[in-house]
Order: sequence, then structure tokens, then C-alpha cells
Amino acid sequence: MPVSRRSFVATLGAGAAGLATAPLITWRGHEALFAQQGTSGAADRRGDRLLATKPGMIRLDSNENPNGPGPRVLAAIANHSTESNRYPVKGEDDLIHVLAKLHGIKPENLILGCGSGELLRAAVFAFTSPARAIVAPEPTFESPANFAKFLGRPVNSPKVDAKLKLDLDAMVDSARGAGLVYFCNPNNPTATVHGASDVEAYVEHTLRASPETTILIDEAYHEYVDDPSYRTAMEIALTNPRVVVTRTFSKVFGMAGLRAGYALGQPDTLKQMASWLLGSNVNQLALVAAMTGVGDAAHVASEQKRNREARAFTRKFFESAGYPVHSTDANFLMVDIHRDAKAFKMECIKHKVAIGRVFPSLPTHARISIGTMPEMKQAVAVFRTVLASPVAASQQ
Repeated sequence: MPVSRRSFVATLGAGAAGLATAPLITWRGHEALFAQQGTSGAADRRGDRLLATKPGMIRLDSNENPNGPGPRVLAAIANHSTESNRYPVKGEDDLIHVLAKLHGIKPENLILGCGSGELLRAAVFAFTSPARAIVAPEPTFESPANFAKFLGRPVNSPKVDAKLKLDLDAMVDSARGAGLVYFCNPNNPTATVHGASDVEAYVEHTLRASPETTILIDEAYHEYVDDPSYRTAMEIALTNPRVVVTRTFSKVFGMAGLRAGYALGQPDTLKQMASWLLGSNVNQLALVAAMTGVGDAAHVASEQKRNREARAFTRKFFESAGYPVHSTDANFLMVDIHRDAKAFKMECIKHKVAIGRVFPSLPTHARISIGTMPEMKQAVAVFRTVLASPVAASQQ
């Protein structure tokens, strides 16, 4: 029998009644980990997230899946809730074997993480040092570079190009002598993607120039890509000890609040990362959810279709209104609104629509996550109003 989110909470019983008022298992999870103090901009980002969680807000701020896990996942969590009092042991092995079978690889080519965020941190620990920088483009997902800064390790940040794509030539130059390259493909926040031939050439050129550098290719948004030139870099990671690929269950699988991800690569490379991971880093219910969700191809296809339709609707609005969108190979858009992005964001908040944080290197660009179609229709009406208002226009 299908399990609704309401009945799912009810099945957990009175002992878990707090879930109904302050959800701990939710698809509306936090995008970045800011446990360390002193990270540049962390307080502002926390403030953004708190604003976005106000009652009645349309959440288009953190690239989450607005629909959450499918009914099969929710049923599996409910059925295994009595195991919450036990440390996960067998579940970790079970998920690794499921993933290995899915990708046609050996279990030793995989490690698990508390979301892909923990794996990104482990890579920074493992492959950078005070003498060996991380290469993290500007802009990209900030967590790896922020963590490197927190550890006192240098950061090289080549700018994206005029079409908001990663400048691969500049990244090759920046990688000379570096310990780690963070290559987000598709890139967050620009939604741009590089095809397979570009990725292969980049890896070859980088490792020829800097043979001791490790390249981490983050495929968090893999399932949303429509560009026919794209394909996963997993095959490269399996054959090249200097390449690692990370994936997450936070996006298309709708489990951002459950925290599960994995890295794929050669065993000796993964061992260097694994030494920096917590034991039992994926909780019991997240393991069950991931094992169920990864095999639910019908649900994944449904989420891809929903995202594609709502994304196309949103892109058409902005482009018809004269606001460029370079690429949409993710579950979000990066839109040049030709005015101060922070002022635009705050005006949208006043109208109960929360959009993504501001990226300093692109001060007139707004990152907008894709919600449900009804949410995007409401949001577009707000965007139209705000973009026509004197308050927003005065920021040009």
C-alpha cells in the first residue's frame, strides 16, 4: 500500500511525535555543512536558510528535490524504524553491494559518506596540505574551498568563462603543484556542464602537467543532465588512481535531509579518503532509504520529467523577459537579472519566495532552484512583479 508522508509519520508512533512539528527526516535538508567556525560568509548563509524556512515560503534556495523520496522509500523507512536503536553495520555493506551491482564494479571501489559533503571534506584532508592547494573554480560549490581555508590550506580559484562554464585551460594552469582539483560537473551554481571528451582531455592535460594532483569530479546533479555530450566520469575513476567521482542521494532521490552519498575510485585512492571519515557515518534509516531509492528507476524517471518540465517553464519566462540563462543541466537555473542579486533576493523573500544565496563573483546573477510546477508558477508571478518594481530596478 502506498505510504503518504502523513501516514509515514503516524506509523512511527507517539514516541516520534516530534517529527510532525520539527521534521528531522525531511527532503528539505541543508545544502552545505558549516560546522567549522570562521568560514567566510557562513553566518550570512545560515541567515539565508533561516529566512527560507519561515512559514509559507516557497523554497527555491538550496537545490533540493521539492517532491521528496518516493512512496517505496518512505515505506522502507517506516518498516525499518525499529532498527533505529542499533548502530548500522550490515546496512553499510548491503548498500555498497547494491551500488556495486548497479554500476557493475567491485565493492572495494566504493566508500559511503554522510551525503557527498563528508566525502568532499575527506578529500580536502587527504589530498591537500599547507604546500599543496585545492583548485576550486569561482564560482562553484564553496564547501571544499571553505574547508581548505579553515585548515589553512591554499586555494586557487580560476574564474568561469563568459558562458559561465568552467575555464578548463585556466584550471589546468591552476592545478600545477596542487593537491586536489574540485571539478563539479554539472557545476553549482552555474548549471553548466562539460561533455565527456572535454572531461577526458582535462584529466589528461592536468595530470601530464601535475602528476601528483588528484581530481575529484562531483556528479551531484548527474541525473538531471540533458546534454547528449555528457556522460559520467566513473570509468575514468576506475582506471586512473588520480581521479575520484562523488555522488549523492540529496538531489534526484529527494533525500537531502537523510544524508547519504558515495565516492567511487580505485581502492588505494579511496583508502586515503576513508581514513578521514567517521565510523557509522550513514545512519540506519538513510541506508535503508538509499538502498530502496537507488533501485526505484520509475521514481527517478518521474522526478527527471517533473524537473525538466518545471525548469523549461521557468527558463522560458526569464528568456522571454530578456534575462539570459546560459545552461540548465541541473535542478536549478543561474539567471543574469541585470541588477543587484542580493536586493532581488530580499525582495523575493518579502513575497514569500526564497531563492539561492548570492555568489560574489556574479553579483547580478540569481540562482533559482526548481520547485514543483505549481511552486514555479507562483514564483514566476513574484519574479515578474519584483523585476518590474522600482526597488529592484534602482539597483541597476
